[in-house]
Amino acid sequence: MEPRIRQRRWPHLLAMSLTTAVLSAILFYVFLHTDFIPNPGSLERGLIDDFMRLLFAIAGIVFAIVVTAIVYALVFFRRRKDDNADAHPVTGNVALEIVWTVVPLIIVVGLGIYGAQILDEMSAPNPTATTRSLFSLGAIIPGEMPASSSNATFNELAVNVTASRFAWQFDYPDYGITSYALEVPVNQRILFNFESKDVIHSFWVQQWGPKQDAVPGLSPSFRITPTEIGEFIVQCSQLCGPFHTEMTAPVHVVSQADFNAWVTQQQSAQTTTPPVSHITIDLTAHDIAFDKSTITVPAGAEVVVSFDNTDAGVPHNFAVYTDASATQSIFVGDIVTGPKRIAYTFTAPSAPGNYFFRCDVHPIQMTGIFTVQ
Repeated sequence: MEPRIRQRRWPHLLAMSLTTAVLSAILFYVFLHTDFIPNPGSLERGLIDDFMRLLFAIAGIVFAIVVTAIVYALVFFRRRKDDNADAHPVTGNVALEIVWTVVPLIIVVGLGIYGAQILDEMSAPNPTATTRSLFSLGAIIPGEMPASSSNATFNELAVNVTASRFAWQFDYPDYGITSYALEVPVNQRILFNFESKDVIHSFWVQQWGPKQDAVPGLSPSFRITPTEIGEFIVQCSQLCGPFHTEMTAPVHVVSQADFNAWVTQQQSAQTTTPPVSHITIDLTAHDIAFDKSTITVPAGAEVVVSFDNTDAGVPHNFAVYTDASATQSIFVGDIVTGPKRIAYTFTAPSAPGNYFFRCDVHPIQMTGIFTVQ
């Protein structure tokens, strides 16, 4: 009796094995070539995406094995009508127990080694991108990053990031520049050093991948290598207070030439023309918003902006630029933390037209049109 039972097992084992192999191959291929989060914008996001795809591909194989076994058993080994006989007893299988212990152990250890390589690649001052070549799918990250050269070097750009309720400040120590919008060159290794003035904040640009907490009393840092030119947004991903969702800042990833031009513009002094008239404007900041969306002044006038920041503990300022790109400033006022009142004095442009004003600390939420007549 026993030989006939064992003989009948082989067709089932063969059918299950073939079904599992086909389904596993399909799922492995699909998961390994699917962008779960599209549009990566940094070398580090590419490393993370590769690792995620590999995890899903392995999970697809496990899913295929489990589902095939369950469905096959339901179809071919379900209890027949009026069949009340006991099933054939199985007392154990040492070989099978060894397989389902050793195989997962090998997978976990392998993933641990691969994950450690990725972390080392992400934190190294000079990434080589050799880790990606293990499971690289080709052209996952656009740009001009070296594919596998172990001799590749990157001159790091240092950016000191100060987080406070509810604003980001970016200091470039190599250039003596402070900005409330993050400007960085493409394919440039960037070292971010973090400081928090109050509570825990978290720096996150979705297209760049990793997040980094800014913790009071600590000085964490991490590295990012942007690979896509474009406009992005820094947002705080750690609940930090009532205006947490407003704690954002624009990110401009530009070419090296455009970055050099931006540095020169930021460092240059703004020339002014003698005022021909005088006008006073009252402007209030409340709940991270200006009370005016338009300001109109005479051409060439001396403008006094009586600025009242009523947001307690929140920094604001008033700045005027030639246009919404905010690349060329006309006037940039000092940042004050509310509640506080300050008077800004500057000379309006002599050329009539529509210009742009904003709060540099909250350049997305607090903007308006500055009209010169």
